[in-house]
Amino acid sequence: MAKYIKVPLIAGLADQRLDVILDSETFSLRVYWNEYSGYWSLNIDQRNRDVIFSGIKLVKNTPLLSRYNIKSPAGDFVFYDNNSGKSRPDFESLGNDHILIYRSYN
Repeated sequence: MAKYIKVPLIAGLADQRLDVILDSETFSLRVYWNEYSGYWSLNIDQRNRDVIFSGIKLVKNTPLLSRYNIKSPAGDFVFYDNNSGKSRPDFESLGNDHILIYRSYN
């Protein structure tokens, strides 16, 4: 049975880093706004800051990791559109009308 975890991001903050426990393992996430291109990105690091993946564009309602051959974390992230009516997320979207969800498969 899948388990869903909402990543606690702060609206209005253009660059944020937080540690989260996913599938009993701690990861460091960085979510940041790309001002030039107008989209949110995600970096995933191990707790010791070794990079797992960087620069994942947060596309709404789309599994973000399944297209890559990443073994850890075992689940996937979705930048879920919370009925915003927007064609794509903007700077104001983070934590308001778009939320980052982790789906655990364990």
